[in-house]
Amino acid sequence: MRLVSVFFLCAWVAPYALPLQLDVHAGSAILMNAQTGAILYEKHAYAPCYPASTTKIATALFVLDEKKTPLDQLLVATADSLRKKPAEKEGVQYPPHWWDADGTRMWLKVSEALSLDALLHGLMLISGNDAANVIAEGLSGSVPVFVEEMNRYLEGIGCTGTHFLNPHGCHHPEHVTTAYDLALMTQKALTIPKFRDLVSKTSYMKPKTNKQGPSEIKHTNQLLSGGRFHYPKAIGVKTGFHAAAQNAFVAAAEHEGRTLIAVLLGTANRQDRYKDAIRLFETAFAETMETRRFFSREHLFEKEVRGAKTALTAALSKELSLSFYPSEAPVCKAFVHWMNPRLPIRKGQVVGEVQIVNEKGSVLERGDLTAKEEVKGTLLFVLQDAVQRILQMSVE
Repeated sequence: MRLVSVFFLCAWVAPYALPLQLDVHAGSAILMNAQTGAILYEKHAYAPCYPASTTKIATALFVLDEKKTPLDQLLVATADSLRKKPAEKEGVQYPPHWWDADGTRMWLKVSEALSLDALLHGLMLISGNDAANVIAEGLSGSVPVFVEEMNRYLEGIGCTGTHFLNPHGCHHPEHVTTAYDLALMTQKALTIPKFRDLVSKTSYMKPKTNKQGPSEIKHTNQLLSGGRFHYPKAIGVKTGFHAAAQNAFVAAAEHEGRTLIAVLLGTANRQDRYKDAIRLFETAFAETMETRRFFSREHLFEKEVRGAKTALTAALSKELSLSFYPSEAPVCKAFVHWMNPRLPIRKGQVVGEVQIVNEKGSVLERGDLTAKEEVKGTLLFVLQDAVQRILQMSVE
């Protein structure tokens, strides 16, 4: 179907969303629908924050989506990738990828060779700062180059409030992101099956290497554990902590086909980040879906057609409606796209389309327009059309 003319029908065709009514302990937070990008709740979601180890979501995403390195490729730990910051000295600055001596690690050794797959498990389950550096150096030649490439990638997917200086999240005053950007990263990452598999695991057996025997590593996300904060709907993603960032948490959960992402940054109490995540998820999952009809089959659309005896009157071939949760009610516009059919137009002929489009330009619903009655051309138009056809045939 060739649609050639468009007109704007109305400013919006859905009520504004009603954000979830609750508060959280986190200084910055957001709840996003992973499928649609709709924001159900936000609290200072665009304020710069220290992400701590939730940085590793970006590292894994960049490796899996952009680098696309075979997972069985061996990477070797070097002395630089395992370098830790010495005791703080006034006026002394260290490379931002050197990690904190008390930070979490896989306990890798210099010259130890591991597969990228094993390192990604160490990155996302045990939050290995050493694994982050070994991955970065192994895939880009140096950690700073990897981080530069990752920043460009993140900006390309819409993370405009993010500037990272290392792949692990150890503190640096200029290593920042926002709750919104972390939600965007996680939204993208959850479309990658390998990432979903990584963040949903509770343990992994690190294989024997040239330096060490096999060992088990376990995750740090208590929503996946069997303890006090176990949440059956949880599917991952990543915790984080350092003194300047306080407790950080990115979580995802699924219920009845709906996947939500919660980001909680700057939480003073470690347990509160789990409480906040569960409250956000449960409040959203308790919503009842609403259906709003925008155009019925009886709604008529009219257009003047050049050379026609009468105006073209059309109706939708089906009712146009949208179903949504109150906190995700989309702000939409409706457009009519008319075809330019030749006269005469038959009754029931498809003559156009109505589209309901959201703020991002995505078509949420569409329906064909069909002619209610036959539309014939005037005598003058019929004669002119016949002459044009004869002339065209003679040229051919």
